Amino acid sequence: MVKAVNTLVVWHGYPTPAVEGRTPGQATEGVMVQHGSHEHTGAHPASARRGEPGGKQEGAQQSKLLPYLAAERVLRAVVLIGIGLILLTHMHADWVDIAHRLAERTGLDPSRNETGKVITRLGGFGSQQAVRDGVIAVGYGLLEAVEGYGLLRRRPWGEYLTVSSTALLFIPEIQELVKRPTDLKIVGLALNIIIVVYLIIRLLRRRKPH
Repeated sequence: MVKAVNTLVVWHGYPTPAVEGRTPGQATEGVMVQHGSHEHTGAHPASARRGEPGGKQEGAQQSKLLPYLAAERVLRAVVLIGIGLILLTHMHADWVDIAHRLAERTGLDPSRNETGKVITRLGGFGSQQAVRDGVIAVGYGLLEAVEGYGLLRRRPWGEYLTVSSTALLFIPEIQELVKRPTDLKIVGLALNIIIVVYLIIRLLRRRKPH
């Protein structure tokens, strides 16, 4: 009974008489050291886990360029959806007359080559083609919006989706560039290539073991 009481008192750090051949100081010191080592090994398990490779992976995923890529996708989405809605709500509009008036308001000469070519193409733009192009524009705009959300939230599926959809457009973009080369088309194609290469590098780095 006395030994049990002494053991309990020693465990709480109070000085006691000798326990099993030890002096009071040795008994207390031994128990406190044991208790301290127990606290040391069991303290802050969550903080220890935070220092594991998960933190490295989270830091590696950070990129300052992704928000800009997301903003570019969202801007494309707004433009495409806007154009698509205009086409769908103005199926029977006279696009040649609209193009003439728009050119005059913006100071463009409809008789010039580039402006005249655009107006001439709009001459055969009927209601069926307006519906078709409007649906395509809205659908592609929604896809761009989803890509922008995925990139903004730094989701891997957003990067995979952006790479796939952008790379699939390389062939028609190159064909269009060969037929009618313009500086705007060259810049757009170069930008898309840079975006695809950058995202592929990010995806490959993420798959490597840390």
